[in-house]
Amino acid sequence: LRYWAQYDYAKNLLRSDDQGDAYGDAIHGAGSFLAVVGGLHVAVSIYLCYAFLRPLWHADRLGAADPAMRAQMLRVLIATVVAVVSTLVCYINPLVGFAHPWYLFAIDSVINDLCLAILALTDSDGDAAAARDASG
Repeated sequence: LRYWAQYDYAKNLLRSDDQGDAYGDAIHGAGSFLAVVGGLHVAVSIYLCYAFLRPLWHADRLGAADPAMRAQMLRVLIATVVAVVSTLVCYINPLVGFAHPWYLFAIDSVINDLCLAILALTDSDGDAAAARDASG
């Protein structure tokens, strides 16, 4: 009860004009920090994609990669690019200010989950069969 009384008292004393755009100022002020964190996050994501694909590329150069493995490499590469770009947009947004950050982070989460689902739920046997059919 005491908290609510203090809140009502403060609310009556402070008008929104007095408060200014504190939320907007905080988001814009954190924009540079978020850009650095975003750049680091993108660099780590790209490195993880490279670390995952490096043995597959090596097998492909040695001739040990089958068409299903090549299709999986392409899917991983595309899903990683889509996920990293969507995350980078979220980190750059406070500097540019084209959408509310909460909406973008939610959309980014959905995009990242869809990328993971595409990778987890795709049919590698179907890729191999389609590659065999395409090659003759």
